[in-house]
Amino acid sequence: MKLETLSWKPEWELKFAAYRDKGCIPGRVALEHKHMYRVYTEHGDLLTEVSGKMRHTAAGRADYPAVGDWVAVSARLEEGRATTHGVLPRLSKFSRKAAGSTIEEQIVAANIDTVFLVNALNQDFNVRRIERYMILAWESGANPVIVLSKADLCDDVKAAVAEVAAVSVGVTIHVISSIEQQGLEQLTPYLKEGTTVALLGSSGAANPR
Repeated sequence: MKLETLSWKPEWELKFAAYRDKGCIPGRVALEHKHMYRVYTEHGDLLTEVSGKMRHTAAGRADYPAVGDWVAVSARLEEGRATTHGVLPRLSKFSRKAAGSTIEEQIVAANIDTVFLVNALNQDFNVRRIERYMILAWESGANPVIVLSKADLCDDVKAAVAEVAAVSVGVTIHVISSIEQQGLEQLTPYLKEGTTVALLGSSGAANPR
């Protein structure tokens, strides 16, 4: 797998140089298990765990890898496993308060270029929710794009779009319908190789029905 396919850019190489000198290879976190991570690398996907040193120096959960992070790993290719020694600086991040008695940041996803704020044009349509999602997107550092799905279930699409546009000045709005194959081509430019897109919305908002 080419690193460029995973959104590796020249600026990442500069940040990774010190790790490469130590024999590490770059990888991108795809899945987070309990104390383990599935990382994509140019040699295939590897199951990794953080090093003892990294675990010892971590000040909190935000210092551990998260989905979307670029990490430095020492690989054991014959085993399909690796050890993670560091996380490269994040360009963007979605975070929330971690469960527990203390206030601690938990990174949900990192290094997202564009986030689709998906809201269905049915009984779940909620402009206030879209506003909250926009705030999360701007705070993350990612570029928000509003996607109004299930247009086939809306009696007055123009009115709904106008209502959303009134609270989202400067943010692109796309109207789609999976059932009618409407507007899906508008999303293609965001999905080019080397970019990372995330979806944020209520459960079922992106389903056809």
